[in-house]
Amino acid sequence: MEVVIPLAMLAIGLIIGYFVARFMYTKEGAVKANQTAEKAIKELLAQQSQHHVFQVKQSIETIEKQCNDLKQSLSEYEELLDTADSDATPAVPFFGEHTTAYLRNNLKGVEKSKQNASSDTQPRDFANHSSGLFVGNKATSAADKE
Repeated sequence: MEVVIPLAMLAIGLIIGYFVARFMYTKEGAVKANQTAEKAIKELLAQQSQHHVFQVKQSIETIEKQCNDLKQSLSEYEELLDTADSDATPAVPFFGEHTTAYLRNNLKGVEKSKQNASSDTQPRDFANHSSGLFVGNKATSAADKE
C-alpha cells in the first residue's frame, strides 16, 4: 500500500499538470494570435488612412484649380464690363464661341433640308397620266388560260 498511494498521487499530479500546462500554452497561443491580428489590423488601418489622405489632397488640388479658373473667368468678365470705351471692346457674347459656331453650321443644314423637303410636283407614278411602271402585262399568263 505504501507504494500504491505515492503512485496514485503521482498519476493525479501528472494529470493536473498536463491540463495546467495545456491551459497555459493555449492561453499564450491565443494572446500571440490576438497580438498578430491586432498588428495586422493596425497596418491595414495605416494603409487606408494614407490612401484617404492622398485622395483628400487630390480633391483639394482639384477644387483649388476650379476656384482659380472661376476667379480668372470672373476677372475677365469684370474687365469686359468695366472698360469705359464701349466701341473698342467687343460686345458681351450671349452664346459661347462654340455654341455660335454650332448654330451657324446647324442652321445651314436645316435650310438645305427644308428646300429639298417641299416639292411642288408629284412623283411620276401618282401623276394624272400613268408612267407605265405599275402597268401590268396584257398578255395572259399560263395560269389564267387554264
